[in-house]
Amino acid sequence: MKKALNGVAFFWSETGTEGGHWAFQDGQHPPLGQQFSYEGLHVLHDGDYLTIYDKADPQKIVWEGKIALDSLALFTETTTDGLWIHADQQGVDRKTWEKFFLEEYPAKLVKK
Repeated sequence: MKKALNGVAFFWSETGTEGGHWAFQDGQHPPLGQQFSYEGLHVLHDGDYLTIYDKADPQKIVWEGKIALDSLALFTETTTDGLWIHADQQGVDRKTWEKFFLEEYPAKLVKK
């Protein structure tokens, strides 16, 4: 059985990515100030299993399932902040999905 990682969902982007990726920061490698740790960085891939918890009630699951990303054309913008993204999660409204990551909801990740 694969180990579950506890941490937060977040939107990862840096120079050269030409947009951002849906990602997970492992809580064992906490961010330094406002910078996330590369040791704890996990860009989400198809087949990963993600559980996202409510920020106000971390015992309550707001979404869980297998990651299944639909690739988008370069420079596709998110719905709220105009950030560039590379993919949408299948079956989830983009505005709902991006909220989980832009607001860094607590999450659990099991890598494929």
